[in-house]
Amino acid sequence: MHDVRRARTTDHTTLVECVQRWWGDSRTPEQSRELSLLLPRLFLQHFADTSLVLEDETGVRAFLVGFHSADHAHEAYIHFVGVDPALRKKGVARRLYTAFFEHAAAAGRTEVRAVTSPQNTGSIAFHQAMGFELEAGDREVDGLPVHSDYDGPDQDRVAFRRKLGAPQARTLEPFTTRAAVPRDFDTVVGVVDDWWGRAASRDLTRVFVNHFHDTSLIAERDGELAGFVIGFLSPSHPDEAYIHFTGVAPAWRRSGLGSFLYERFFDMARANGRTVVKAITSPQNDRSIAFHSALGFTPSDPIADYDGPALDRVTFRREL
Repeated sequence: MHDVRRARTTDHTTLVECVQRWWGDSRTPEQSRELSLLLPRLFLQHFADTSLVLEDETGVRAFLVGFHSADHAHEAYIHFVGVDPALRKKGVARRLYTAFFEHAAAAGRTEVRAVTSPQNTGSIAFHQAMGFELEAGDREVDGLPVHSDYDGPDQDRVAFRRKLGAPQARTLEPFTTRAAVPRDFDTVVGVVDDWWGRAASRDLTRVFVNHFHDTSLIAERDGELAGFVIGFLSPSHPDEAYIHFTGVAPAWRRSGLGSFLYERFFDMARANGRTVVKAITSPQNDRSIAFHSALGFTPSDPIADYDGPALDRVTFRREL
């Protein structure tokens, strides 16, 4: 399985090695090395949060390095993209571009730009298929608009831009989803013991709904509570969001509602610049551990006395 995650500064060495290896079928070793110079470490030091890596059990299989422009608040820019030759023409680059578009739109960007060389016909065709327009240049070559000396003497480029629509709110029929309000606490606390078949309501106090309702979600069907997520954006850790309490009515379990609510929470966290979501459960809660693992969370080993004497917990972490 190929998982997409945010890039890290420590990925730099691996990505450079990938460039030199993956382009080796069409370039000499010296040309591949020169190409990798377009990816200096600074891009991973300063733009890792807006860059993406696709990997599997064998390692990195594709990547996209991009950023949100500091000078043009409506723009995002894709700087360098690479895909393992074994995965080309399998939709991998499209998947990375689509994820980048979604993150950029959620951050308020309305346009994505990129460039390539006039000789790179494969890249030109791909960008056009992804909805990019070719920007007018100062001359044409074989019908292509070219920007002469764009990156220096004899470094001509074809420039692209793609408009982004406003991010679409996710929906899941037949449910309606909205942000919570403080009065939802009484509804939620009134059903969770029945939903869990045990005294679970003691783990949720009114303070969480009174003070974090804007970052919490309520799902309803025909006016009745169907599910909820109570979560918040950490004030102490500006890269983190946290899911404190979640539940789905027994009648709607296995409907995808739980996953849907989590994805909505992830969207909100991304839009607020968060790159990590955390959560916890008890070591005995096999269903919760399986659910979080299926959504890409990494579970810890049980941590003794995490919430007090004899209150062991498993913690979860997911990178956005």
